[in-house]
Amino acid sequence: MSPNSPQPYLWKPAVDPDPIALDRMAQAFSKPKSPMGEAWFMGTDREMFPQLFGNLDLLPDDDIARSLEEITSGTSSFGQLEEWTEWYHYLLPRLIRREWVPTFYQPAERLITAFMTQYATSHGSQPYPNFQTDALNTLGRYIMSSHFWSDGQLDAVNCLSKWTGPTGIAGWSKAGNLLSASLFFCIKYLPRSDVDGWFRSVVAIGNSYWQLQVITWLVGAHPILTGKIQQPSEFPEDASVNIEWDWSHILDGNYSRNHEPQALQIPFLPAENCKVVLQIAGKMEVEEFLEGLWTDPKMNAITSEAAGIPESFLQLYRTNRSTD
Repeated sequence: MSPNSPQPYLWKPAVDPDPIALDRMAQAFSKPKSPMGEAWFMGTDREMFPQLFGNLDLLPDDDIARSLEEITSGTSSFGQLEEWTEWYHYLLPRLIRREWVPTFYQPAERLITAFMTQYATSHGSQPYPNFQTDALNTLGRYIMSSHFWSDGQLDAVNCLSKWTGPTGIAGWSKAGNLLSASLFFCIKYLPRSDVDGWFRSVVAIGNSYWQLQVITWLVGAHPILTGKIQQPSEFPEDASVNIEWDWSHILDGNYSRNHEPQALQIPFLPAENCKVVLQIAGKMEVEEFLEGLWTDPKMNAITSEAAGIPESFLQLYRTNRSTD
């Protein structure tokens, strides 16, 4: 399905990435002939990753994650190397299908970050026709996968990274890492004509944990959606609402090797897509939902962690309404 086809681009829980698109990507990107090497090394000895030539399903998650880290950090610091581009293309469709061991960071976050370093704009050249469409229908919808929405029910721990630590705090003032990465991915690469329907489908998902996290993300993302800041690298470290994801700090708009102050900085998000999201967010009817959430005794621990977020949302997106 193309985002420009009569069928709209939507997020629907428990709908897996498009298998036809995954197969098309896998067929387009064969295994590279030369091994991939690390990005950061001193002297003449460079670590290589020959294990990627083998069965990826048999490799430990850490080996795969390390390879993606080199592609991500290397491209952002030294520009695009053919070996990193070739290996990223090869890994992309095969890792979306991978069964990962759950961790605080979802490996797909690093796939998204690497994609953003390889394709800094949504209107550049593509390795094959409709590649960007295939990426949207697979990586862009990964968060809707059935393993995050078993029987249509959200797995908030794995999907939203709500792991309860020793303090008993799961971090509800932080937008889920994978959620944040996925929202930015779609805003960045979707055609303008598809943003409205897509984001309406996002906010329409009827799960209280999900809706709270979308509101949390909208609070944290307001500065970049409105243009107050331009890049994920500018996300403030001391923000009361955190919207970072794995390696998002390296996304600074410069992937050219030229790091002089005058170097061209590529805009992270299309302004017209941000405008659509802001308009929809401003019309979200959240008051009844928030009142019910904040008066539900079963949600006391969560609402305690997320205290202040509803007021912030209303102040940012409903300036003409009272926040009392």
